[in-house]
Amino acid sequence: MGLFTSENQDTMKIVLKAFNDAAYQRYDNHSYSAGYLESVVVEMLAHTPKRYQKALIQSMVGVTQRLEKEVIQNKQKELDPV
Repeated sequence: MGLFTSENQDTMKIVLKAFNDAAYQRYDNHSYSAGYLESVVVEMLAHTPKRYQKALIQSMVGVTQRLEKEVIQNKQKELDPV
């Protein structure tokens, strides 16, 4: 068990790794696991306090914005190589 995690969190991390690996081996991409996990996260939000819901959503917004910025930068590099 990790220093700041519960046994359930540690177990879920192991299960998610196995799930992602199996889904990738079966479908040769991450689409299935991404869609499934999206539905799980949305369902889990209903069982968490609103303050925590907002924090999780803000975290996802931040990561999404970073990824979008990287995509734009990569596209610009492709269009205008140095």
